[in-house]
Amino acid sequence: MVVVVADGVVDAMVAEREAESQSADSLFVGLDFLKATPHTEGERRFVHFEASNDALDQEGERILKSALFADRAFYLEKGNIDLEHLTILGYRMVDPATGRLLIKNPRDYEIGLRVEVRDTAHVIFAKGEIYRGHEQADKIWHSITTQKPPPQPGVGT
Repeated sequence: MVVVVADGVVDAMVAEREAESQSADSLFVGLDFLKATPHTEGERRFVHFEASNDALDQEGERILKSALFADRAFYLEKGNIDLEHLTILGYRMVDPATGRLLIKNPRDYEIGLRVEVRDTAHVIFAKGEIYRGHEQADKIWHSITTQKPPPQPGVGT
């Protein structure tokens, strides 16, 4: 998959993490990923998620599904499933004063590998296998399979 990143996005992510003083215990996942559909095949863990639908994404960017689907061979060969694209962006997040990475090991944010890309009339769906025994991957798997949000009060309650 081709990830297009505007310079301002990296700067904003660095500033956000500095402002929040995020530690290794902290984990942020895009809301779209939490809508992933999990399933297992024996001991293997998989997710199905929407990769593109031609709409503007959370960053205000539009990734055309036709372009994403055209790059599917590259994605299936070299792509991964990661958190907030940090396996790519993390290497650009450098403290200007020290030259050190702001994220200790950006590869730690890879949580799985690509398996399949499918085109439908309105969206591109991807299937990925989530690692087992990997701290970040196990947290995500737990989040999308076990945790339930607390009940929200309704009108009149």
